[in-house]
Amino acid sequence: MTSERTKLTKTFVDSLPLSPDKQVIYRDSELIGFALRVTNIKVYVVERRVGKSSVRVTVGKHGEITPTQARDKASHLLGLMSQGINPNKQKQQERKEMFADYAKADQQPTLLDAYTAYKTERELSKNTLDDYEQCVKDYLIDWRDIKLIDISRKMVQEKHAELSKRSKARANLAMRFFRAVFNFSVEHYLDANDKNIIDVSNPVNTLKAKKSWNKIKRRKGYIRNNQMKDWLDAVISTEWVGQQYKNHNAYTNQDFLLTVLLTGFRREEAETIEWSHVDLKYGSITSVDPKNGEPLTLPMGKTLLHIMQKRFERSGGGKYVFQARQGVGHVTNRSKARLKIAEITGISFTYHDLRRTFSSVANSLNIGSYTIKKLVNHATEESSDVTEGYVQVSFEDLQIAMNMIEDLLLDDEIISKIKNRTFKKITRHHDYLEKSVVENPVDIDDALKALSKVDQLKTRLN
Repeated sequence: MTSERTKLTKTFVDSLPLSPDKQVIYRDSELIGFALRVTNIKVYVVERRVGKSSVRVTVGKHGEITPTQARDKASHLLGLMSQGINPNKQKQQERKEMFADYAKADQQPTLLDAYTAYKTERELSKNTLDDYEQCVKDYLIDWRDIKLIDISRKMVQEKHAELSKRSKARANLAMRFFRAVFNFSVEHYLDANDKNIIDVSNPVNTLKAKKSWNKIKRRKGYIRNNQMKDWLDAVISTEWVGQQYKNHNAYTNQDFLLTVLLTGFRREEAETIEWSHVDLKYGSITSVDPKNGEPLTLPMGKTLLHIMQKRFERSGGGKYVFQARQGVGHVTNRSKARLKIAEITGISFTYHDLRRTFSSVANSLNIGSYTIKKLVNHATEESSDVTEGYVQVSFEDLQIAMNMIEDLLLDDEIISKIKNRTFKKITRHHDYLEKSVVENPVDIDDALKALSKVDQLKTRLN
C-alpha cells in the first residue's frame, strides 16, 4: 500500500502508526526515490530503476538514523543508481572481497579470525552477541589465537570440565558457541578449488559421545493463582521515589511490573519499548525479541491500554515508555522493584517468572497452542510442526486472548485502584523534609508537625 507524497520529517515519521498486517510506503516529496517502509518497524529505503530492473535498497531503521541522515545517505545511493550501479550487488561484492583472504588454503583461521567472520555474516541479537563476546573475552580467551584445526577433542573435554566448576550453564554456552563458529568455518573457508580447508570433524562432538554435556534444570517458576491477588495488591499499593505529579517517572516501577505481567515480554523487551512502537489509537504495542530479533506486535488489553495512555500523558516528550530518570536512555535492571515486592509479599519471583505466569494463564484459559506461541513470540519458520505453517493467528485472535488473560489476572478492585491512582505534588520543602527523615529518622508525627509549620511560614511570606 502506498500513500501520497509528503516530506519525511522526524515529527511526521514519529507520528505514523506501525502496520503489522501490511506494508505501507510513504514517499518523500522532496527527494524522488526516497521513501519510508512501515511494517512492524519503520525503515528508510531508496527505489530506482537500474538497467531494466527496479531496485530497492535499505537505507536504515528509523530511530537508528534520523530522517536527515537517511536523506543524505539516500541521495548518495540514488547517485550511484543513476550511474547504473546496483548498491545491493556492490555490497555483496565488497563482502566477498572482504573475506577473500580467509579462503587461502595456507591461512587456517584462528578462533578469533573465525568468530570475526561469523558475527559479520550472521545477524545476532544483542543478547546472543553479548554472550558470545563473553565467550571470546573470558571463557575461551586462551583459545583466541589458536587455529581451529589445532583445538582437539581432549582440549574441549578439559576446557568444558574447567568451566563447569564456575558454572555448568556457562560451560555449555561456551561449547555451543565454539561448535557454531567451527561449523560455520567449515563451509566458509574454502580454497581455490572450492574445497574445505578445515577437514577435521567438530571436536565438540566429543561431549555428546562421552555424555559430558551438563544437565541444566529448566526453571519453572511462576506466580500461582492463589498468590496473584496479594502480589498485585503489593504492586499497586507500593510507592517509590519519583512517584510525583506531572513526572514521567511516576509509577514507573508499578507500570513496569504490570506491563511485563500483561504482555509476557522479557525484561529487556519491556525496558526498550519506544513510544513510536505504541499505537494508542488502535491499542497495540510492539517489542523486539532480544533472543531472535523478531518484532512482535500485540493488541493491548483495556487496562494495559489505560496504563499506556496515562504514561503517555506524563511522558514529557521522552523517547521511551520507561524513560530513565536521568539522561535520554531507558530504565535498566528493575531488580530493586522486584526484590521490594518479593520482600513485602514473601513471593519470590524473577521477571521471567512473570513471562511464564502470562503463558501459564493463557494455557489455563484453553487458548490455542498456536495462539500462545504467537503471544510469546515462540513460533519460528524452522519449526518441525508442518501444521504451524498453515495456521494463521489473526490480530483479532490475539486481541481476544489478551483480554481473556487480563480479565483472569485483574479483578474489579485491582482495575479500580489502577484507574484511580493519584499523583503527589511534592514541593521543594517536602523533598527536603523527606530527605532529612531518611537520613535522620524521626517520629512521623513530629515530621508532619514540622512540615505544617513550614507550610504556614510559606503562606505568611507569600
